[in-house]
Formats: sequence, structure tokens, C-alpha cells
Amino acid sequence: MNNKLKEGETLFADGKIEEAEDCFLSIIENDSNNKEACNNLGVIAFQKDDKEKAIDYFTRSLEIDPLYRDTIVNYVNLLRTLDQLQIAIPLLEKIAELIPEDKEIIQLLDDIRQ
Repeated sequence: MNNKLKEGETLFADGKIEEAEDCFLSIIENDSNNKEACNNLGVIAFQKDDKEKAIDYFTRSLEIDPLYRDTIVNYVNLLRTLDQLQIAIPLLEKIAELIPEDKEIIQLLDDIRQ
């Protein structure tokens, strides 16, 4: 399954968004607990301006792994565009408590609070 994930990421990097999306969708059809594929589908949905679908995919990824950094950063960026950063505060507080050495997450939390 890792090869399929790399294939999707390469397609995405090459600008072949539809093919990448198909690739990630086939991954989650076979492995619904693939946090990376869910995160990547969230990024694609966000790029397509389908924010509702992006939220769904990011939420799925975080349900699989609440500490998955890529999804956390992408989700916070999405919330920023929706002017709903306050939603991210409890999530970031939890991560800052569990991983106090993660300076980027702590900085993100401080930025939101201001």
C-alpha cells in the first residue's frame, strides 16, 4: 500500500490532481484507516474549494491518528480560511500538552490565541 501512496503523491506533485485523487480513493477503499490518504484527499478537496469535503477527510484522518501532524497543520490552515480558528484551539492544546517540545504547534496555538 505504501507504493500506492507514493504513486498518488507523485501524481499530485506532477499536477495530475484527478489521477492522484483516484489513487488515494482506491487506497481508502482497501484501507479505510489510512491517515495519509485521508489527509491527501483533504488537501485535494481544499484545493478544489470543496471545504466541506476537506473537513470530512481531515476529520477522518484525525480520528485515525489525533496527533498526525500533517493533518493538524492542513486542518488549521483550512479553519483559518473559514475564519474559524477557535475550533482548532482544543485540538492544539491537547497536542501541546502531549508533545510539549513541538514548538511549531505551540507557536500556532499562541498565534491563534492572540
